[in-house]
Amino acid sequence: MPFEIKPTDPAGPGKAPRASVLSDDDWGRVLTLARRHGFDPQGEYEGLLNLQPGESGDLDIAASQEMAVALSEALREETTAPGAREEDEPGIRVGPPDEPAMQVDWAKARNVGEISEFGSMTVTRLP
Repeated sequence: MPFEIKPTDPAGPGKAPRASVLSDDDWGRVLTLARRHGFDPQGEYEGLLNLQPGESGDLDIAASQEMAVALSEALREETTAPGAREEDEPGIRVGPPDEPAMQVDWAKARNVGEISEFGSMTVTRLP
């Protein structure tokens, strides 16, 4: 079941980043990266992010900004994996170089970061 991440209150066409739809695995990897870089250290948003099919959760602006900072840090620090060969993973990846299973496509992580930078956001687990 995929997850849709979008701004809670889009300002209008062309103003807000587009919604992002991620697979369960990719959403899990993006969350793990954000947590490794300081997002939600107390686990207070857990129920808003790990949803059942058809459920939605809203992150307020403070939580969204916390995620934006964490993902920005992850993108800056973990984008290039030393020794990674291009033929192993197509495209630019972000994540720990010694844990390829935890890496996610750079564009997916960046899109979630852009949405969270915009303000409050809604996460929906699509049915």
